[in-house]
Amino acid sequence: MRVTFDTNVLVSAFIARHGHSANLLQIALTIEQVELVLSKQILDEFEDVLTRSDVRSRFEYTMHDIKRIVSALKKSSNIVRAKSTFRVVKEDPTDDVILNTAYDGKASYIVTGDHHLLKLCNFRGIKIVNPKKMIDIISEKFPEFVFRL
Repeated sequence: MRVTFDTNVLVSAFIARHGHSANLLQIALTIEQVELVLSKQILDEFEDVLTRSDVRSRFEYTMHDIKRIVSALKKSSNIVRAKSTFRVVKEDPTDDVILNTAYDGKASYIVTGDHHLLKLCNFRGIKIVNPKKMIDIISEKFPEFVFRL
């Protein structure tokens, strides 16, 4: 199962360290059946958000830690080149990179907390769900894994 995370899910996972986004990231990084599909654009935005002073004030990571986190995500994810140029999200065109990454990376799911993307429900056969729903889907598809989340 190939899954693309929106930047807000990644940021949430690292700021909160608990909750659905953090649990989902842990699942994606530890279960072989779930492959995280990201792009350079998503990782660049993720790093940019984490380095903002208003965000950094909410967690204890140093700039060096942030670089290591991004590097670890690069190594543990399938990084695709987002070549598609779909323009779908008129309210926030920056969200289109998530759709393009998922499409070019042949993802089955996009996981996001963004209401602009969630209201689409589906994009070219890719289901768009929130982190809680994705955990439910993984639990259903892979019942052999017991999640204590």
